[in-house]
Amino acid sequence: MKKISKIKKIALLLGLCFSLNSSMSWALGFGVEGGFKQQSGDTLEGYSSSSQVGYQFGAVGFFDFSDKLAFRSGLMYSQRPLKITNDNTQQSTTLALTYFDVPLSLVVKFEDYMGVYLGTALAIQLDKSSSKKSVMDIVDAKSMVFPLQFGITFKFMPDVGMNLYFEQFGDVAKDLKSYRSVGLNLLFTVE
Repeated sequence: MKKISKIKKIALLLGLCFSLNSSMSWALGFGVEGGFKQQSGDTLEGYSSSSQVGYQFGAVGFFDFSDKLAFRSGLMYSQRPLKITNDNTQQSTTLALTYFDVPLSLVVKFEDYMGVYLGTALAIQLDKSSSKKSVMDIVDAKSMVFPLQFGITFKFMPDVGMNLYFEQFGDVAKDLKSYRSVGLNLLFTVE
């Protein structure tokens, strides 16, 4: 029952955000972006974790409130892998978690082509897997997490830019905690 209630609230929030767009201009515009993220996290004592590279791609939109303030949202496909090694046996596994992310960020613009943002994302889990379950499996994975995101987005050509970001969130599953990543995406915009 709680999940249905949360989904309705999120749908209402997203509907409100996108309906506000009809009265706003698009200074940074709508775009597609994709790139890489370096993912890391912590696990049980007796195991070591190593950061791994994941991919991220999707669509984003920037909705202006004023000349200096905008809202950033969209839909991103995100991989969040992590390599885990048993300290005793030295056996390793790669844990792969994939999500659909809906970023919800406030952007402070320095110019029409550059801004910093802070917010969260609604990250809905799509899939989880372990390359070697005998070393470690993903148990009790959360179906929804809310990473805190901080980043800078800018254009270096009229329709081409970059998004450099950091994200931090807590537990994603039993024995998998303090997930964080640094990423760089190439952004192609349409105004």
